[in-house]
Amino acid sequence: MKRILALALTVLLALGLTACQDDKHVSGALAEVQTDENGDLTALVLERDGKRTGVLLAEGTYVWPREEGSWTWEEAMEAFRKDLQPGNELSARCYPRREKLETAEGESVPAYWGQSVHIDGILERNALTLRDGTAVDVMEGDYYGDERTYRLPDGTELLRVSDNGGPENHYVMSIESFDDLSEAAKKKVRAYYEAQGPLFDEREELEKSYAAYRKLGEEFSCDWVQQDVTPTASNDKMMYFVSSLTLPQEHGGRISYERQYGGAFDRETGERIDNWDLFAASEEEVRRRFPELCGWVDDPELRRAMSEALKGDMFVFFPEHVSVDFPPGTLPGEENGYFISLDYKDAPEGFLQPWAVPKERMP
Repeated sequence: MKRILALALTVLLALGLTACQDDKHVSGALAEVQTDENGDLTALVLERDGKRTGVLLAEGTYVWPREEGSWTWEEAMEAFRKDLQPGNELSARCYPRREKLETAEGESVPAYWGQSVHIDGILERNALTLRDGTAVDVMEGDYYGDERTYRLPDGTELLRVSDNGGPENHYVMSIESFDDLSEAAKKKVRAYYEAQGPLFDEREELEKSYAAYRKLGEEFSCDWVQQDVTPTASNDKMMYFVSSLTLPQEHGGRISYERQYGGAFDRETGERIDNWDLFAASEEEVRRRFPELCGWVDDPELRRAMSEALKGDMFVFFPEHVSVDFPPGTLPGEENGYFISLDYKDAPEGFLQPWAVPKERMP
């Protein structure tokens, strides 16, 4: 949320508390900016799905630039006006009364008086070129954290990439969070995930999405990739996180899958603990026994394949169990992947390190 003035925030909160459910919400790509003879903003025309809607601006309309900052009113307006480039995404909360606005082309469009207007995304045209020479635009937004959408010049969206940030940005009900670590640990854990970076090749995913678009045509649906880090469990010594990566399973087909990478840290020092070291048994024994201890994997060939595919970062520790999620293509005959988990109460003595077992979920 952008910070302009304490007074502005107070007024906005008051508006939010008193506004009725009939408030009109308008969003779309900026198509036109209108000003008066003094150069002051009077209206914006937004376009969504070929339909245009006007947002009328008055002295009391609050504007929110995309960049964060502690703005004076004049600074906020100046930053806001810099973001008013054609194609940029805006959203507005308006009063419900419908008015009319004439565009520069002489078209009469519905319009509403704006209470507040927010810059949602910045469009960069011809941001990159694909292997076959096709130019691609990028829309940088902040709808759910940092988000960018790759699209063709005609507006066709190919790939949306969301990065919801590091572990300090996520909280899970009844689970201890990044804030509960020592200051030294926070520094190291944050540095670890910053160094980890993307767990996928963004450019390659874009090329695959474009190839799917060329093949599927009108049946193509925009692909989505998301990566974030959330806390999963803890005890007096350890804190656990998971890096979740959502990728298209079939590009352009609305089917995705999730990869999970478990991270274990000493909550006082922030030192990263190798997941294999969380087991008292040897790596060889854990590989062999974990699939059979999970209980429902009866096929010995599948168990053997799991043992061979098992990697240390696949273990994700939760309050009641430790899980492993095999992604599609990892196991023979399991095209959609496979999930197994072991409850701590079912683990044989000497299998897990006692200090590694998380506390049960708090009530």
